[in-house]
Amino acid sequence: MQANIHKEIISILKKYWGHESFRPLQKEIILSVIEQKDTLALLPTGGGKSICFQVPALVLGGTCLVISPLIALMNDQVQNLKKRGISAVAITSAMSQKEIDISLNNAALGHVQFIYVSPERLQNENFQKKLSFLPITLIAVDEAHCVSQWGYDFRPSYLNIAQIKNYFDKVSIIALTASATKFVVEDIQQKLEFKNQQIFRQSFSRKNLRYVVQEEDDKLKRLFKIIQNIGGSGIIYVRNRKMTEDLAKLLQQSKLTAAAYHAGLQFTTRQTIQQNWINNSIQIVCATNAFGMGIDKPDVRFVVHLDLPDSLEAYFQEAGRAGRDGQTAYSTILFNKQDQQKLMDNFNLSYPSLDLIKHYYNAICNYYQIAVNSGAGTVVDFQIEAICKSYNLQSIILFNCIKFLEKENYLSFIDTGYEPAKVMFVANKDDVYNFQLKFPKFEPIIKGLLRTYGGIFENYVHIQEKDLSYKIKQPVSAVLEQLDLLDKQKLLSFIPQTSIPKLVFVNNRVSSNFLHFDEKNYSLLKQNHLNRINSVIDYTNNKNICRNTQLLIYFNEFDYQDCNYCDVCISKKPKDFVSVKQAILKQLQKDPTTLPLLIDGLKKYNSKTVIQAFNELMDDGKLAQNENIYYLKTK
Repeated sequence: MQANIHKEIISILKKYWGHESFRPLQKEIILSVIEQKDTLALLPTGGGKSICFQVPALVLGGTCLVISPLIALMNDQVQNLKKRGISAVAITSAMSQKEIDISLNNAALGHVQFIYVSPERLQNENFQKKLSFLPITLIAVDEAHCVSQWGYDFRPSYLNIAQIKNYFDKVSIIALTASATKFVVEDIQQKLEFKNQQIFRQSFSRKNLRYVVQEEDDKLKRLFKIIQNIGGSGIIYVRNRKMTEDLAKLLQQSKLTAAAYHAGLQFTTRQTIQQNWINNSIQIVCATNAFGMGIDKPDVRFVVHLDLPDSLEAYFQEAGRAGRDGQTAYSTILFNKQDQQKLMDNFNLSYPSLDLIKHYYNAICNYYQIAVNSGAGTVVDFQIEAICKSYNLQSIILFNCIKFLEKENYLSFIDTGYEPAKVMFVANKDDVYNFQLKFPKFEPIIKGLLRTYGGIFENYVHIQEKDLSYKIKQPVSAVLEQLDLLDKQKLLSFIPQTSIPKLVFVNNRVSSNFLHFDEKNYSLLKQNHLNRINSVIDYTNNKNICRNTQLLIYFNEFDYQDCNYCDVCISKKPKDFVSVKQAILKQLQKDPTTLPLLIDGLKKYNSKTVIQAFNELMDDGKLAQNENIYYLKTK
């Protein structure tokens, strides 16, 4: 039986992903899930978390319910699955109720293998009941650290996942995250009500990744040296959108190919930048933390943080985007004391007073004309500038108030990302045929839709207006106008593309007198956030403990040794260490030899230093050996 399962999972991996073997721990995690054990998988960024639930879901059959916090990531995974011939759908706030119902009906008939939902969607009791009719065989919780108030990105809506298990008491659950401390690991299992649990943890040690922290007054000067010395593809993280654009222009002026990336750019622009960077048409992406999630580029040689991250969890994820090919890569933080103060200032802004939160809550409700004791389930476009202008509010405080109201389950903010236009014929085929005979001017667009998009009578299909425009030889504006008219004629249902964030009123509006906040919870969240910020500041200030060791200790991993490569380790090496390395390379260039003879030929240096330098050159792939003879490795 076990042998058959092994063959089946390898067969699925090869058929759909084209791989001959699994990455470390993937097979063990997959087998645990197939054995119906609640499983927690802690795999660093780039460790291949998705495969850990996608493969067993295909073995188990039925539908896998995937809970994910990011709509852009959901859409990306759905598209990737569809490209592999696997049926998948994402239920998002950008969908109409009719579109949601159609997707759920198809899943109930067994036509959907993966259904992705946001945790906020699970707060709707009607939606929960509809899910109960689906053939769910596995529940996957992505970014599982969001379920814990000890985590760096706690989302109260994740607490609703346990309620779903009431409908599927015999269905196992797999929770996945790239970074979690001991407290978070324990909290995840408790909050998700794990039974017969299994935990798989891949070491957080990245032996090919060189961590560097440098205090710099002129960070840009140091940045250019890093780019010049390391070369290759890279990411530079900064805190705000303007800085991404200013920095990209500065790099371009120095004849470097660079692009700015942030959430304010149009979807097509972001997609083009990603693709050009993956293809190495662009060397460097200057980005906010909006960049990187779901992007698997193996040959990133450096990641630089010009602003301090909010937590070591976030830093570890972003740093981990370098060197996924196993080759040497660098993660560098450039900072000064003012940066540390900025981090504290941003922290103070993140926690408005409870009275101020109430004031902003009332302003939001008034703007959207939500009456007291009504509004539960209402979804609106989040117009932050218009709200601030109408009530003289500050945008950063408004956003931070919403984050807290979200934690208290009053509101939910959803950054929808980009949703392409969608179309489905609602009239039957005979009525569509008769319509185009009666109104021949609509014949090109109707035929264009029918010939281009399969299943358009059964499901909404994503369409590209430009492609349709090209095929029927009419301008995009005419295509949009005709789709709108056909929608009004009830011939088809047309949902235009959107990228506007949404605000969800989770519960009915509460009057100020009854607006209750848990002050103890508020204080706890604030203290946890402060602890994470202090950990970042301590990490940058600590010049005595190896950087890799500091990170491993933070993630409660105690089987460690100094990396020998970070700025702390290098500072402890003998002053002539670089000279020893150069001498070894020079010696072997002239005459390949054995290690004892090499040490003998470098008598003027300490033998311990020679051996350490020799080992580093081997680790860096600069040397090769044939039996006991060592020589320079040629590229």
